[in-house]
Amino acid sequence: MNARTSRLLLLGTVLSVAGFAAAEAAAKPAGSPVAAVAATSGDDCADPLPIASLPFSDLGQTTCGRGDDDAETCLGYYDGGEDLVYRLDLASPQIVTVTFDPRGTLWTGLAIFDGCPDTGNCLVQRSGYEATPRVISGLSLAAGSYYIMVDKWQQPACISSFDLTVTVPVTYANPVCELAIDLQEQGLTSFPVYTCGSLMDYDPAIGCTGWAAAGEDAVWKIHLAAGEDFSAVLSGEDYDASLYLLTDCSDMNSCVAGGDDPEIVDYQATADGWYYLIVDGYQLGGCGNSVLTIDAPVAGERSSWGGVKRMYR
Repeated sequence: MNARTSRLLLLGTVLSVAGFAAAEAAAKPAGSPVAAVAATSGDDCADPLPIASLPFSDLGQTTCGRGDDDAETCLGYYDGGEDLVYRLDLASPQIVTVTFDPRGTLWTGLAIFDGCPDTGNCLVQRSGYEATPRVISGLSLAAGSYYIMVDKWQQPACISSFDLTVTVPVTYANPVCELAIDLQEQGLTSFPVYTCGSLMDYDPAIGCTGWAAAGEDAVWKIHLAAGEDFSAVLSGEDYDASLYLLTDCSDMNSCVAGGDDPEIVDYQATADGWYYLIVDGYQLGGCGNSVLTIDAPVAGERSSWGGVKRMYR
């Protein structure tokens, strides 16, 4: 089941705040003793877990036993459980990607603040009921200190195990149209694609693929004459990918073909010019591995690379 199918199911099963309050009351009778837990780093903003250098990873961490210190933040309903706080110290401006994997726990959230979560400004947050990784990708930060909070809905009260990583972008060859790789010069009919680290530059109108395309982008280009056919197929994806063709990367309404489930572009050029093929992702910050297969005119010969498209029909 993909992310958007899960979201549709959620619409039919939304629980009221009152319902959750009742569930909490039933699970924790009045007068139940609260176990005393010794304070440790990360329990609150006064003693956060430090992130002094990048890349950073904290694997198999937990919020259990840390208490609910921040319950009135931009995470809304997702900050009622026990929370853990990190402090990210940057000596210079940096672009970062923060990935939080709740490892099976539902109803979790991640937020970044420019001060303590109870007083600082919320810069960005990711939350939801699904037990899927939450990614804040390509966030540009000035030098200074920032607070990252991991939290959840109040029932159950804590995240038993999670992974948090903070990384910086890798050098990526073709993240934008200005650096697009020419498919005809590359001369490959099929090749692997990995988009993580390419950042999020393009998100065309939903009618392009039928869905949003808010993930990280990688771009190829091809020059077509009017009447020439071009086809591309994305396969073997390990994330919710999308694929589309633009004529003008500064105009998100210039999409001429696109696909998401399945990721197929099949287009006959209506005018001479450059066309930009973009491998993207449905979810915000979505990225991963796939294989791109092309059927297009060969430069100079204007003949088909042939047969590839027919294999997918």
